Amino acid sequence: MPYLVTFVTFLCVLCLLNLMLTVGVIRRLRKHSEALASRSADGRQAILTEGSVAPPYTTVATDGSAVSSELITEPVLVGFFSPGCDACHEAMPGFLDMAAKFPREQVLAVVVDQKGGLAGPQREQLEPVARVVVEDMDGPVTSALRAQAFPVFALVGGGGRILASGLRLGQVVALARA
Repeated sequence: MPYLVTFVTFLCVLCLLNLMLTVGVIRRLRKHSEALASRSADGRQAILTEGSVAPPYTTVATDGSAVSSELITEPVLVGFFSPGCDACHEAMPGFLDMAAKFPREQVLAVVVDQKGGLAGPQREQLEPVARVVVEDMDGPVTSALRAQAFPVFALVGGGGRILASGLRLGQVVALARA
C-alpha cells in the first residue's frame, strides 16, 4: 500500500509540473503571436509600432482639407488600403463600422494606389466616414507611418505618437482601449 500512495503522489506532482510548464508555453506563444501580428508576410515591420513617433507630414485629402501630423490633437484612426488587395476588401466593412464610431475628422483612410487611377471604388466607400488621402508608396502619410503591408491600421495621437498599430483592426482598437 505505501508504494501505491507514493506512486499516486509522484503522479500528482508530475501532473502539476506539466500543467505549470504548459501554462508557461502558452504565455510565451501569446507573446510571439502578438509580435508576429505586427509584421508583414515578408518579416518587415508592417507599420510603426506602439510608442514610436512618426515624422511630420503634410498632405491634402480628397475633399481638399489639410492633413498634417501637426493638426492631430485627438487620437486619429488611420487605415491603409490598396486597390486590388483581397485582404483590404475583406477588412473594409469592419473599418467602415469602426470609423462610423469616430467623428469624421478623427478618421484617416489612405488608399495607396501604386498603378494610378484604381482608387476610385475604395475612395467612394471611405469618404462618407473618413478623410481620404490617395497616394503612392512614397506618399507623405505612407512614408511617415512606414506602412509596408495592406491593410494595416494605427491609432495616432498628438505629436504623431503611435498609440496602437497592427494588421488587425480589432487588435488595434483593443490595444487602444487597454
